[in-house]
Amino acid sequence: PATNFSVVRVKRDVLRRSSIGLLVTNRSESTIATGANRAYGIDGTFAFYENLQINTYWAATQTEGLVASDDASYRGQLDYSGDRYTVQLEHLKIGDDFNPEIGFLRRDDMVREYARFKFSPRPRNQSAIRKYVYDAAIEYIEDGAGRLESRERAAEFALEFQSADRFTVNYTNSFEYLPVPSSI
Repeated sequence: PATNFSVVRVKRDVLRRSSIGLLVTNRSESTIATGANRAYGIDGTFAFYENLQINTYWAATQTEGLVASDDASYRGQLDYSGDRYTVQLEHLKIGDDFNPEIGFLRRDDMVREYARFKFSPRPRNQSAIRKYVYDAAIEYIEDGAGRLESRERAAEFALEFQSADRFTVNYTNSFEYLPVPSSI
């Protein structure tokens, strides 16, 4: 059927390096029900000092003809990116009924937790080595019922030389839940 698509985005700079925004989308003919599909949300990026940034959003969807109880999504992320220390923390939730029909949704009904810590000192008495890098991260994704779906743990040690060459040792441990047996 003939379908109209509408998108309205308003964004405003606030403070020195921060912004807030609103987004509303409308699809006149839903792909899963009779009637229209709408998504709406608010987002913000807040930069403090030189290296600290907080990113956040909240969004929800509505489809005429469907009763949805878990139709929201939200995210909070803290990012401190300094030369010596880096810390990233994130919490993301996407409800089971969250259905933005204008756009792309990779996975619904999930909660994602992410943490990354990096320490990269610059030695004072090493003429060949510019920086040591110790980096560790974990990503943990559960479904709405609390069952683990994906997990990745990663660690890295690196030597960065004055010539910009780099020697790296990496470790990664991954887990993916497969609901039915699968042969590779």
